Amino acid sequence: MRPPASRSPWLYTAVGIIITVVLLSPLYWVLVGSFMTQRELFSPHFSLWPREFMFQNWTTAVGRLWPHFATSAIVSVCTSTATLLITAPAAYAIVWLKVRGRGAILSFMLTSQMLPAIVFVIPLFVLFSRMDIVNTLPGLILGDMTFTVPFALVMLGAYLREFPYQLVEAALVDGAGQWRAFFSIVLPVTMTGIITVAIFSFLMPWGDLIFALSLITEAGLQPLTLELYKARGALGIDWSFLLAGSLLTALPAALFVVAASRFIVSGFTRGALH
Repeated sequence: MRPPASRSPWLYTAVGIIITVVLLSPLYWVLVGSFMTQRELFSPHFSLWPREFMFQNWTTAVGRLWPHFATSAIVSVCTSTATLLITAPAAYAIVWLKVRGRGAILSFMLTSQMLPAIVFVIPLFVLFSRMDIVNTLPGLILGDMTFTVPFALVMLGAYLREFPYQLVEAALVDGAGQWRAFFSIVLPVTMTGIITVAIFSFLMPWGDLIFALSLITEAGLQPLTLELYKARGALGIDWSFLLAGSLLTALPAALFVVAASRFIVSGFTRGALH
């Protein structure tokens, strides 16, 4: 019997190709289906390629989604920025300054991550109604932050545990305060982890539907996900728009992730060490 080390790499390559094809097959069908008519899409005659490319599906999707792109971008950028402004100093204080109740805070944050978003919708709607921020972008941003803040605090906490605190102690001996040491030493050293958290804090509100569906009813303030949700009408689902629109909605996020992939891999690798 041949030892495992001497087995042909072609076997692992073939298995990897098969797994990749299986995982990417739904994306392929979405892409191909976005160029088909609904009749061809549900035709009993199986086809791997559109008989006639319907570019009108994409033109319609762009026309319907474009007015909502700015809303999604504003909500995602503001959510990510506000999340970092809160969690970066909070994680540093919890890990290295030994604030009181840090165990309870982390336990609460972890628990909130285990609960589905629908659990928070009704309490937030009641609270935001009293604050008169329903149907406003600040209300939607705050709603999305109920998930991004716990996630970011847990991630940054794990990342900061490997930070060499001796650098801060040396700065304190030289007369620097905690805030100056945080901005001049901690942030530059932990920038990879911060960028990783910023990316995921951007992607969460970009793909959110639950909070947007519950907190936004005004058409002019609806993000991309709500416009996609409208594909499900009283007469059925508009698959021609939904398939093309789904790809258009996912494309900016996918390009964003690809461009920042090295930060994501590095951030997760370092954060997973502890």
